[in-house]
Amino acid sequence: MVNMIESLAHRVLTSASVVAVTRLGSAVHEVTLEAPEFGTWRCVPGQSVRLFVGNGLRTYSVWTLSGSTLVLRGFSHADGPGSRWMASAQVGSRVALTAPKGVFVLDPAAPWHLFVGDDTGAVPLLAMRASLPASASVLGIVVSREEIPPLGAPLPWRSSGTLLDAVRSLELPSSPGVAYVAGEQKACLAVRDHLRTSLGWPRRSVRVSAHWTPGKRGLE
Repeated sequence: MVNMIESLAHRVLTSASVVAVTRLGSAVHEVTLEAPEFGTWRCVPGQSVRLFVGNGLRTYSVWTLSGSTLVLRGFSHADGPGSRWMASAQVGSRVALTAPKGVFVLDPAAPWHLFVGDDTGAVPLLAMRASLPASASVLGIVVSREEIPPLGAPLPWRSSGTLLDAVRSLELPSSPGVAYVAGEQKACLAVRDHLRTSLGWPRRSVRVSAHWTPGKRGLE
C-alpha cells in the first residue's frame, strides 16, 4: 500500500523546498515553500493544499500564494502526522504537494458573512476575511488558545468556550447570511445544526470545513 501511495504521489504532486520556518506562538507555525510551478497556480482564499506526509496525504490551509512562494500556517492541535510535520519542518527539506483546491470559499452573493472557527480553522477564515472589501458586512469569532496574526482585518477572538457558545453570544441579523465554519469536526457540526435547525438558515448558507477530530484517520 505504501509503495502504491508513493507511486501516485510522484505522478500528481509538485516538489517544493522549505525556505523558511517561523514559530508565531507556542503552537502556531508558519512554513514557507518555494517551487517554480507555484507561479502557474491560482489560489482562492479558503482553499488548501495536500502534502505527502508520512504514509499519506495531509491537508494544510494556504495562508498566501505569491509567485513561486507559498506560505502555510498551522496550529499544532494534537500528536497527529500533520501537526508533527508542521512543528518540525526544517529549512532545506523537500516536500511534495497538490495544487490548491476546495469549495470552502467565499460566496460573492452573500448579503453578509459569518466566520466561526477554532484555532485550526483560523487560517482559512482569516485569509477569507482579508480578501473582503472594507464595505462588506462581516461578523465572526475565533475560539483559540492564542491569537493568530491576521493578514488584514482581524476577527474577534476568545480563549475559551465552545464554538456553539461563541455563536450564541453573537447578535446575528434576523435574516441569514453565509456562514463559514472551520475547525474540529464535531464542534463545526454543532454550529451547523444550530444555524440550520434553531435559526432556520438554508442548507446552502452554511459551509463547513472539518480540520480535525480525535481518532479519525486523516483528521487526527
